[in-house]
Amino acid sequence: MYEPEWKRPASRDEALEVLARAGDRAVVIAGGTDLTPLIGKGAVRPMVLVDLSRVDDLRSLETGGGPGGRVEIGAAVSHATLAREAGSFGAAALAAACGTVGGPQIRARGTIGGNVANASPAADGTVALFALGASAVLESSEGGRHEVPLTELLTGPGATTLRTGELITALTFERPSEGARGAYRKAGQRNALAIAIASVSVVFDPEGGSVAIALGSVAPTPVRATEAETVFADGWSDAARGEGGRQELMEAVAREAVRAANPIDDVRASAWYRKELVEVLTRRALEEVTS
Repeated sequence: MYEPEWKRPASRDEALEVLARAGDRAVVIAGGTDLTPLIGKGAVRPMVLVDLSRVDDLRSLETGGGPGGRVEIGAAVSHATLAREAGSFGAAALAAACGTVGGPQIRARGTIGGNVANASPAADGTVALFALGASAVLESSEGGRHEVPLTELLTGPGATTLRTGELITALTFERPSEGARGAYRKAGQRNALAIAIASVSVVFDPEGGSVAIALGSVAPTPVRATEAETVFADGWSDAARGEGGRQELMEAVAREAVRAANPIDDVRASAWYRKELVEVLTRRALEEVTS
């Protein structure tokens, strides 16, 4: 019978020490909403479970103090908390994304750090964090603390550059400018509790006339549609003054976003359908934030 050793450190330093001692036998558990089903299916069998539920400082939330400040979200902050509060520090896209995760029970238990560490291309919160240009704060008992952009941390489905003994302790990004707007759109096989077939997160800065666009479920990791962002930046000033077709610009940006997608055919959708969704979802998200 499978019976892992269960560790419940009471502090961050203790958690890092436990991870260092256990090495590659250990797996971190916070909300458990991703890990528990995998254990139940026998897909993973960690020998040591490091339970972070008693490490209170991993649930801290620093909002940056104002535009340009540094937001830092503890890795154990729940989706429910972010769905409720992220809009207050300019991260409306993150609030919207976290509000679509599972049902109320999953949102109350699941954590943003777990969402990132699980490295699913469909992870709602992670897609929004990509649009916000976020980095993960990594700590270990030997290597201290350093930050890694999420674009470098995530390397494929379920795969990261996390080293043995390292722990994601926070997610951090620059607080968006005053008046910034964000949106998150996804499509699934049903209206509720659905894993995204395709998703799009958009962060729009009206002052700078720029937009960030991140796509989920259409590549091995979430991706930024950087060329589409350039198309928007090049055309927005004219469109905002009424000197260019705003709707035509939204459509052009959405078409360009499709070029950043590299989806697969699977049991949930075809690659062709996912590309169609990227175009539609991007256009709708852009219309939402620029209206």
